[in-house]
Amino acid sequence: MYLFNYFILLGLSMLLIACNADKASVEKLYPNEPDTISLIKLANFLSDEDVIRIAKSDNKMDNYKGVKEVPQDRDDFRFDTLDDLYWKGIHSIKSDFRAASFRSSDCSEADFSGSDFRVADIRWTSFFFSNMDSCMFSQSKMFHVYGTGGTFNNCDFRGANMFGMEAHAAQLKNCNFSNALMKDTEFTDSDFTGSTAINVRFIRAVMDNVKLDTMDLSYSDFTGASLKKTTFINSRLLDVNFQGAHCQNADFSGADLKGANFFGTEFKDTKFVGAINIPSNIKHMIKEGIATGTLQVQGE
Repeated sequence: MYLFNYFILLGLSMLLIACNADKASVEKLYPNEPDTISLIKLANFLSDEDVIRIAKSDNKMDNYKGVKEVPQDRDDFRFDTLDDLYWKGIHSIKSDFRAASFRSSDCSEADFSGSDFRVADIRWTSFFFSNMDSCMFSQSKMFHVYGTGGTFNNCDFRGANMFGMEAHAAQLKNCNFSNALMKDTEFTDSDFTGSTAINVRFIRAVMDNVKLDTMDLSYSDFTGASLKKTTFINSRLLDVNFQGAHCQNADFSGADLKGANFFGTEFKDTKFVGAINIPSNIKHMIKEGIATGTLQVQGE
């Protein structure tokens, strides 16, 4: 009997330590308030003067004027028209595409790592299985860009219009998506671990089986999004809107849920183990760290 009680107490102690470790982890990751001061404008709201200024500023790449028939590393394609090109498998590393029109081109299996696409118009272009590591896409127009299987780690997407972008099984770790538009995007089986996405509109996004771990997603909007089997482990979700989202088998373990809105969110075997600041109106749905059901009444 003594031995049985000992193991019970040991188990409870280990669970308490684990929960405190999760709490310490998320709070240690985000000791400061979310940075909303440095948010930049969405691409849609830039004037022609803004585009010209950004494309001509801080030209530190020392690139050579590019020839679109034979793209090479360190090319300068600023302001060029590069629509409808077949660039499959090309290498154009550390090239400058600022303010270029780069629409409906096939750039599959290519290597653009370290390139600058700020304020570029790259709508409908395909980057299937391409290496886009450490690229700058801030304030670019990425409407229905295709990036399935691509590597987009360490990229800057701030203020980009990514409406309808599709990038399944893609790598998007340690990126910054703050103030981007990601409505109706599809990123199933992708990995966003370590990224920042403050004030991002993920409305109706399809992000099943996606890793959104150790991210700051404060003030973002997942209204109607599909987040089945998606993980938010140790992420900050301050005032995030999950209204009508599908969170079956999702994992919020260790996350900070202060101010999160789960009205109409669908839970089934959804994990909240070690999560902090869980909204009071969903606590009754959580049993042993698992939630199943739907919050039916706003403010319940």
